Amino acid sequence: MKKTLLTSISILMLSFGCQTQEQSGVKEVFSEGSPGAAGLIPERLNRIDQAIEAAIKNGEVAGTVAIIAKDGVIAYHKAFGKSDMETGKEMNTSNLFRIASMSKLMTTVGALILFEKGYYDLDTKLSDILPEFQDPDVLKGWDEKSKTFITTKAKSPIRMKHVFTHTSGIGYPGSNPIGREGYMEAEIQSGWPNMEITLEENIKRLAALPLAHEPGEKWTYGMGMDVLGRVIEVLDGRPFAQFMEEEVFEPLELKDTGFEVSEKDWNRVAQVYTTDDAGKLVVYTQETFDKLSPNNYKNWWKKDANIIANGGAGIITTAYDYARFLQMLVNDGELNSVRILGRKTVELLRRPLFKPYEDESTDFGLSVYVISNMSEAYSPKSIGTYGWGGYFFTSFWIDPQEKLVAVIMNQVNPSKSNLNNKFVTLTYSAIE
Repeated sequence: MKKTLLTSISILMLSFGCQTQEQSGVKEVFSEGSPGAAGLIPERLNRIDQAIEAAIKNGEVAGTVAIIAKDGVIAYHKAFGKSDMETGKEMNTSNLFRIASMSKLMTTVGALILFEKGYYDLDTKLSDILPEFQDPDVLKGWDEKSKTFITTKAKSPIRMKHVFTHTSGIGYPGSNPIGREGYMEAEIQSGWPNMEITLEENIKRLAALPLAHEPGEKWTYGMGMDVLGRVIEVLDGRPFAQFMEEEVFEPLELKDTGFEVSEKDWNRVAQVYTTDDAGKLVVYTQETFDKLSPNNYKNWWKKDANIIANGGAGIITTAYDYARFLQMLVNDGELNSVRILGRKTVELLRRPLFKPYEDESTDFGLSVYVISNMSEAYSPKSIGTYGWGGYFFTSFWIDPQEKLVAVIMNQVNPSKSNLNNKFVTLTYSAIE
């Protein structure tokens, strides 16, 4: 009788202990596991292998790394093809990738750390932090004869909410068809810098150019997150790259993530490709950068990022590290008892705030798209799913309802491949 009572008490204590841990807000870890443990069907995950192998065989990509985690369990993490076709080097899961615009979400998280400390709010004028953005000009036209911008003064200031949502009018210098010549003459380091100027000087050059439109008026994809990098420097005092290392990468144990790569790891950086006139994959050389992305530099990651680091495109990482970062957001800002952001701030990040396209299913949050209208969403993604992609054919999304993160890394631009969309479909088809 006593033994039975003691056993019952022990069971109750264990049960109470589990409930207390759950109620205390302890979040899922990020660890390897079986597909079944993550609620995914192994046989259906194998379809992803087939899709990637077919894309490689068809010459769409040279190599790919993909990772899927659900409920904190890594159910799929594989590498395919070559990291360097010229040398025949096999792709593996430890390869490093240029994630380009997938850097934007990481920079957004860094800037929100200072938001949570009360350094600014989203209605704060950008010029209160960076005076060079005081009284900006708005582009009205281009005088071909005098080679000068035709502008008018902005009616309203740029506010921090505009910078986070690509509604500031701060575009990419090379993307504006009106006055492109004038924008390019400023030699803005728009994505992958050559380190000849500091981040401070780069953003001051950017501020001297006219906005594409009135702040808050419309959505123009641009250098908002590069501006946020400079905001971080001014408010915090540390170089932007150092801040990100100490406040985001190190706490989350993202050991292979940063704006530069140490020489011993240069051989881990996957080669980047483009396509020639015949549609064949060829190396994306510096000459290709000069043609397709002027004022950008292929090997920026070999130099000192504390001089200049571009928050909109400059991060190098692995598929694993990026998925680990995303798991923190699935967990509402926390991973393995390390809190980066508060729950309500993560909810703000993924809140539908601005509709950039005619697509009625999708809105824009803080640096990410958000699925906001399921009646118009022809996708298996749940409502509230958010994500983005990168210039070199990388992509990610987070599905909070399914507690799912998925990342696919390729290294090619431009690409006509449908592989990343297939990855979405095949991932969801594997959910039990």
